Amino acid sequence: MSQTATPQAIIDFFLDPKSYGHAVEGIQHRQTHVSHLFFAGDYVYKVKKPVDMGFLDFSTLEKRRAAAIAELELNRRVAPDVYIDVAAVHRDEEGQLSFNTPAIVEEVAVVMKRLPEEQRLSNLIASGVVGPEKMRDLGRLVADFHSKAQTSPEIARYGALETVRHNWDENFEQTESFVGRTLTPETWETCKQEIERFMRVYADLFERRLQGGWIRDCHGDMQTDDIFIDPETGTAHVLDCIEFNKRFRYSDTISDIAFLSMNLRHQNADALAEAFLDAYYHHSDDEPIASLLRFYECYRAYVRGKVRSFVIDQPGPSGEEKAAAAAEASGFFDRSLADATRLRPRLVLAIGVMGSGKTKHARELARRAGVRVLHSDVVRKQLAGLDPHDEHKVAFGTGIYTSEWTERTYKALLEEARGELALGNSVILDASWSKARHRALAAEFAAEREALFAILECTAPDDVLQVRLSKPTRTITDGRLELLDDQRAAYERPGAEEAEILLQMDTSGEFQTAATRAFETLFA
Repeated sequence: MSQTATPQAIIDFFLDPKSYGHAVEGIQHRQTHVSHLFFAGDYVYKVKKPVDMGFLDFSTLEKRRAAAIAELELNRRVAPDVYIDVAAVHRDEEGQLSFNTPAIVEEVAVVMKRLPEEQRLSNLIASGVVGPEKMRDLGRLVADFHSKAQTSPEIARYGALETVRHNWDENFEQTESFVGRTLTPETWETCKQEIERFMRVYADLFERRLQGGWIRDCHGDMQTDDIFIDPETGTAHVLDCIEFNKRFRYSDTISDIAFLSMNLRHQNADALAEAFLDAYYHHSDDEPIASLLRFYECYRAYVRGKVRSFVIDQPGPSGEEKAAAAAEASGFFDRSLADATRLRPRLVLAIGVMGSGKTKHARELARRAGVRVLHSDVVRKQLAGLDPHDEHKVAFGTGIYTSEWTERTYKALLEEARGELALGNSVILDASWSKARHRALAAEFAAEREALFAILECTAPDDVLQVRLSKPTRTITDGRLELLDDQRAAYERPGAEEAEILLQMDTSGEFQTAATRAFETLFA
């Protein structure tokens, strides 16, 4: 009896066109950190490497065979016409390898239908062929897949915070050796700090998802390199789900879609990501929670950085392949860092006397940051049963502008802000905020969720205030020139100790320049 075939002998077998029982002119060989892929004619043969990486174990033939069968069955859920069979490579008594001779099994391969390279989503994006409509179709496909995905108490426990934390701890442990090679010490430390803060502060969000039944048997690895779309028919195939570790496949559905949305944004295809997400949420019963999406996009980018980092320490890839993998890994770690630093929500007070430009700048800041802005004048009039756009001219400190009404207004503003912060969302509150005690109360609300508390104080010279307050086109606000002196007399200017960030900004200059300064200081 000859010796067991070596890993190289298996590779050589798949590289030989004569090994196959179908027409093959040439073989393309590609590899990932865990698999060899052989593109042979109309088919692709995927052979798992005999590796044990902790989170996956393909170290024995029995384990690779079980994983191959699982891969076939699981991927048939969403791409049944692509995943064909599991083929066994046999070794006869003379040591010859073949697919057909009944003998000792040396290796197994997942056999897939070969799809055109030009239909690979990453290539479609690079060539500019795919548009929002195709991504909306994909969003509907994934929503349908998730609606049918299995869930159970066993599956649900993988979405518990304990498991999510374990996944992150594993990430940080497994990437420590790459610090200084594919990620900086600052990236590793900052990501760890911000992720731990989010999990600590928003434990209730993870529990809410678990109790809502959103932890399901998902795909686990939805990326643009493994999605194929026919540009003419729109037919989409989503390939290569995670079969080797339930912990990575049993997940929150938001985590599943976050892989693809992160991948799309990483390829500068933000519009396609939005089209995919909009369609997904429209066709599913799921609730959009932006902070959790960002959390899981951060996670997915970090995992991709880790996986590409593994390549640089493996013996098989060439120096060129390792250099490319290292560059890709660094890019994914940078993206993860960018998402991590945006996890902490902001509570921003846009303050100042009437005519200072705070309302206009609050709106523009909210537009740029993609967050809600709440206007005190709107809330005040709604509380009083008035149309927010109707003028309500009263003397200073009277009518709906008494101190009692102001207390009611600020309380309503802050309660609304509390709801946004509870979802991990930033929010901007536009009001005069003329009293330090009201600003201190806002700071307490921010502290409940460890949000960054910032004050944007808008100012302008007297002559500019007078011109602005004299304009008849002012909306929402009831500020008038004759009230300015009284309000200034009651206004208590903020000190640096009141907020984590205090930006005092003269708004009399060019608007967009000031708006950019505000955004870059408070949100960028």
